[in-house]
Amino acid sequence: MSNAINEMLLQPSPLGEVFVSARDVAGPTSYTTGGVTVSANGWAMLTLKTLISDHLSQDGLYYAKFIMPRGAGYPTAKMLWYPATPTVPGVALGLGALSAAATTSVFTSSGVGTIVVANSLQVGQFVLLSGGATAKSIFLNGVIVQVTAASATQFSFNYGAAKALHYASAADTALKFQVVQVNSNNQLQAIAATGPVTSVAVASGVLTVVQANTFSVGNFVILQGLAAGEVPQGVIVQIASASTTGWTANIQAVNLSATSGETGTASLLVTNGGAPVTTSGALPITNSVAVASAAAATGLLTLTAANALAAGNIVVVQGVSVNSVLDGTIASVISTSLTNASFEAQGWSVVASTSAETTGVASVLVTGSAPSADSDGEVASGTNLSASYIRVVALGN
Repeated sequence: MSNAINEMLLQPSPLGEVFVSARDVAGPTSYTTGGVTVSANGWAMLTLKTLISDHLSQDGLYYAKFIMPRGAGYPTAKMLWYPATPTVPGVALGLGALSAAATTSVFTSSGVGTIVVANSLQVGQFVLLSGGATAKSIFLNGVIVQVTAASATQFSFNYGAAKALHYASAADTALKFQVVQVNSNNQLQAIAATGPVTSVAVASGVLTVVQANTFSVGNFVILQGLAAGEVPQGVIVQIASASTTGWTANIQAVNLSATSGETGTASLLVTNGGAPVTTSGALPITNSVAVASAAAATGLLTLTAANALAAGNIVVVQGVSVNSVLDGTIASVISTSLTNASFEAQGWSVVASTSAETTGVASVLVTGSAPSADSDGEVASGTNLSASYIRVVALGN
């Protein structure tokens, strides 16, 4: 999409020439709540008189409005971005269309994955991986990852929990992806916390993060950019306890001593309008079995629980009594063996035996409510809008 300015002289006037300028304006790579500054210099005119927008972005995902000082004209204005589709609370997260199969899957010892497949993904999007049938990709089935780099032919992500399972590049014609979303206009997003992560540790399946904290129990969070603690890098967890100085969460990962000198960020998972992802319908688990996520295993989790789930639902498991190693598992329900009494899901699962469970629930990930401070529904800070364009017309002289 061109960003070229197309200007047309409307008429001369005693006060000088009046111009109309039309432009396709791209959003920022990281939006700041309160709007993006639009400069008169950027519009090749001395003073903006007014800005007019067709409101809806050309991809149908966003619309814009403007805040301008009143008077004879000012050099800048604010362009505020809003999601075209507001979030309705209580709607289950789901999956977009299934991609073509990858031709290569590379996973390094530092926990960075790269998948070679045609795509139109953007950095910051979340995708669920599935279909892996070889030693290079089977352990990623059901794993949700955040895109960290993307081109038309491949994309990359962090998943430190699997850092020991690294493989050299080779043909792999099985692994596919689906965008995690409510619908195509309301996809899973992440908002970085204000306080930087200063330390992470993992002990006996519990992740401890030190930071100036504003997260709450039940929030879903992803860690990125860690300098020393690769193990939880790129892993989505649900917060189990929280204070002003940090938080804990259940995680399936190897132990890690407390790190120092971290520079990472913890980001809250949200949908349009900054609505935090939450859970609904805690289903009591009465029986469980899981297969290890390793080079020769599928990461398949079978749970006995009365349910009305549908294939594509995303669930989180917490509070299991016997196979407590399953706590914190986030997995996608599959159609195989799905009944009102039991279901199968794929995710990052450790070895667990078939056992009767006296406690524990599986809860569906759903949309929450936008925070009151953002009641007008403005796009969340940190949202990547660089692939969306809005046609704007400016008058000035």
